Order: sequence, then C-alpha cells, then structure tokens
Amino acid sequence: MLPGQTPQARPDIVARVYHAKLIDFYDFVIKKGFFGKVAVWAHVTEFQKRGLPHEHFLLIMESSSKLSGPDDFDKYISAELPDEKKYPLLHELVCKHMSLVCLHARWCMSFQVP
Repeated sequence: MLPGQTPQARPDIVARVYHAKLIDFYDFVIKKGFFGKVAVWAHVTEFQKRGLPHEHFLLIMESSSKLSGPDDFDKYISAELPDEKKYPLLHELVCKHMSLVCLHARWCMSFQVP
C-alpha cells in the first residue's frame, strides 16, 4: 500500500491477505485439530460497513474432543489485563477499546475495567 492509504482503498490486497489467513485458520483448527477432532463445521463470511471481512465459525466437536469442565475451558480461554506498570500503553488501549460499557443498564449486564 502507498503511504496514507487505508485498507478500504485496496480491496484486492485485503481479499488476498484475508483469504490466506482464512486458509491458515482452517488448517490450524480443522485439519490439525488444535481444539480436538471436529465432526462438523460451517462458516459465514460477513463484511462490515467499512467493507472489511470477518468470519463466523460453528464447530461441532466429536464426543472425545468436547470440553467437559472448567479445567478444559481454561486450557483455551483466558482473559487478563496487561500489567499497567510494565505495558502502560497496551493497558490503556485494552481498557479503551476492549471493555464493554453498557449503554442500557436495565436490559444488559456490563463489564467495566476499574
């Protein structure tokens, strides 16, 4: 891309990079079985208002690969804030862009970073 160009200005590059990453994800999760053996899968590609693609995957695992308790889930899923003293900029960015703030408190739960 040329200096100052945004991804939206180069849909040809976006499409090629996105497709390559999608193939890598497919190989990693389904063929190599990172989460276990996949019995059935489906996916849908959607485009945001800005024209950038994103993916929704549904994976149905074989019985032997299904997560059965908290310890199984903890192997794959975790969340923590970056250390504020060690990584101040990263901490600030995560708090700013990745925390859910509920605008309609009566019908949804909210999570706010202290």
